Amino acid sequence: MKPAGLRRLAMAVFLLFSVFGPLTVLMESKLHIVSWSFLIIQTIASGGMAASIILFGRNRWWAIMLVIVFWGGVMTFNSGGLGIVFNKEGMKIQLNGVNASENVEKKEDIPAPTPEQLNAIYTQRGIIGIVAIALLSFGYAMFIKVIHAEVRQRSRLEAEVNIAKSIQESLLPDAVLQNSWITVVGSMTPAAEVGGDVYDVIPISDDLVAVAIADVSGHGVGAGILSAMTKSALHLQLQHDASPVAVLEHLNKTLFEVSDEKTFVTFGYMLIDHARKTISLATAGHPPVLQYDSALNKINFYRTANIGLGMRREASFTHLDLPFRSGDTFVLYTDGAVETADPDGEQFGIERIQEIMRSHHGSVQDLCSVMNERLKKFTAAGIFQDDVTIVCVRFI
Repeated sequence: MKPAGLRRLAMAVFLLFSVFGPLTVLMESKLHIVSWSFLIIQTIASGGMAASIILFGRNRWWAIMLVIVFWGGVMTFNSGGLGIVFNKEGMKIQLNGVNASENVEKKEDIPAPTPEQLNAIYTQRGIIGIVAIALLSFGYAMFIKVIHAEVRQRSRLEAEVNIAKSIQESLLPDAVLQNSWITVVGSMTPAAEVGGDVYDVIPISDDLVAVAIADVSGHGVGAGILSAMTKSALHLQLQHDASPVAVLEHLNKTLFEVSDEKTFVTFGYMLIDHARKTISLATAGHPPVLQYDSALNKINFYRTANIGLGMRREASFTHLDLPFRSGDTFVLYTDGAVETADPDGEQFGIERIQEIMRSHHGSVQDLCSVMNERLKKFTAAGIFQDDVTIVCVRFI
């Protein structure tokens, strides 16, 4: 809830709970004229305690205790202080400052009120009752207004989030890329409604395919918007120069201009050339790309020492040129995959991803599905704390 809405809610709660001030007077069995100053202070203290908890007690137990002690002290001293009495019935705590040494069993004759006093008492109680009803009515009306405003705000935000989610889903590849020499399949599971991860598979020509994966720091709508900008800038750059260094330099300058200093993007990129049987690979602050060498039954790690995109305006980038063979499998992923934790806090880790790559001998589509299922099962609840994106590449 926004600060303005929180203040309105605190005011509504103040009015509702301040009713306890007048009610404590009306519930007294003893008929007597009550001091208006006493009534006002008790009313303010009753509402002030509830309102202060709303304003200052969110996720802070010590603040709630301080609020209760403060307003409880105000009501106690306004009632004449606190008295502790010991008698044959045990210990009793009484307001109005009863002295502990005083013999509370002694009762003095109290004269009955005169008709004039009774009229004054009934008149005052009537006024107090009207005040209580007014406080309750205004408090309830304000509370309903605050709730309605919050519901409208939440509905508007949900609609905007759904639009952002639809836009992000439309940014992902429509289907698996599969031809006579390569199969590429990927998946993205956001931790929130809108994630900060994005991946793409772009056929540039019959023999040239670009595969990219990006992870925006944080998640949510803001990260989703920046991931969309990253993909747009990537497609624009591929029309001019698809080499890894040129792609990373262009994306870095673009993201530096559109993001704040605390936001950056990790990026993994592969430019696959079927004619030359090579992969030009570059990573920018991203986890290493894994290769399963089917001939040697070995896992290789590939990573370049480049900083994340958008961190500095001017940065130099490097790349690797790698050969590939039929049967090789490459896996790109975001750190949400390896950092997914079980209920005991143990992370999934890169070793489990390697084990899945070694032991799985089915299609690359199945490989991607198995990884996602193992990750969800590992968390027990199937809920990720960070966006999880996996891209699997298999050469035929």
